[in-house]
Amino acid sequence: MIQSVFPTLLLAIALIAQMTASAKAKPRETETVVLNRNEAELYPRREAVSFQKLERLADGVGVRLILHSDMPDFSQFEAAAAGGPFLPTDDNTVVIRFSDNHTPDIQTNNTKIRAKDASGRLSREYGIAVNFYPKELYAASGKSAPGYVIVQESDIDLATSQVEDWIIDRATDEDIAFARETWGSALEQQPTPVAKARELARAILDAMEPHRGIPSDLMRTNPLEQYRRAVSGEDHVWCGNLADIFIRACTAFDIPARKIGMNRILSKEKGYSLMLAEGHATTEIFDETLNRWVWIDLTFSILGMDLAGYGPVNMAEFQRYLNDPVLAKGLRANVYDPKTHSEKTVPALESESRNALQNYFKRDQIFRYTKRFSK
Repeated sequence: MIQSVFPTLLLAIALIAQMTASAKAKPRETETVVLNRNEAELYPRREAVSFQKLERLADGVGVRLILHSDMPDFSQFEAAAAGGPFLPTDDNTVVIRFSDNHTPDIQTNNTKIRAKDASGRLSREYGIAVNFYPKELYAASGKSAPGYVIVQESDIDLATSQVEDWIIDRATDEDIAFARETWGSALEQQPTPVAKARELARAILDAMEPHRGIPSDLMRTNPLEQYRRAVSGEDHVWCGNLADIFIRACTAFDIPARKIGMNRILSKEKGYSLMLAEGHATTEIFDETLNRWVWIDLTFSILGMDLAGYGPVNMAEFQRYLNDPVLAKGLRANVYDPKTHSEKTVPALESESRNALQNYFKRDQIFRYTKRFSK
């Protein structure tokens, strides 16, 4: 009996080892990033010139700027130091170097940088001012301190991520064909990405309103198949389905869009979970015209939220303003009613969704964004 079991046991061990090795070999494709004072990473913009990295020099005193461009058909960067002529950079890198001559004199450097595309078109000029404060400056006052190289002024963003890093969902050719046949004519006259996205949201809400409810496990499928199942009356949709459908539809029309998940679980045990904040899925699109992310939430039929006098806000801004007793008064919700096919703008604190918004987007909530894994 032992002899007959032994080969089977060896085979099982070999299979487990093979599966483990295969799982280890599979590279990570995405990572979760939690909102926590890191909005610069979570909300990148498109800029003709930005920094990917700033490094100290290994030989001497100064800084190496590694540049990135979102300029269409980008060709090269050009830099001009201290009012000199613009010259091409080497490998998208600008080096600012100071002389460590052991004197207490502050050294300054003002550099202009611009991007050029393949046709020779130039971006606007970006500037960076960097100073070197040698240790001798502090020693002259009797203070022990190292020298400092400090970026004093710059209109160049430190881009720790790009817009594309956050676009996880991609429409297939089949999805694109379905979306354009279903919604294409309604979007033709819309002039901007956010206008197109809002038109899509209206159309999806019109179709999904009669089918809201708890979805079955069969809704864990392609987002546009979720749409078909709901429209045909086979299933229901809630926040996650609405978010998935909306994002897939947006990407089918080349509108960058992403989903943000949220909840705060304190304890997850058998039988039930204890939560400080309820779970929800919401969405943002990136508007190329505005060069910013815009929050849209189909669950609450909100086509966007504006801060009075400033325009549309992203989700992080909305959550912060909603929990500020003063700024909350300036929030204006663009609300769509699929039953009457009408839209109105109302103060967020007077909207029908006020209590729900204050529940889901409370200060104690945790927000999770998904990003392409950076090696």
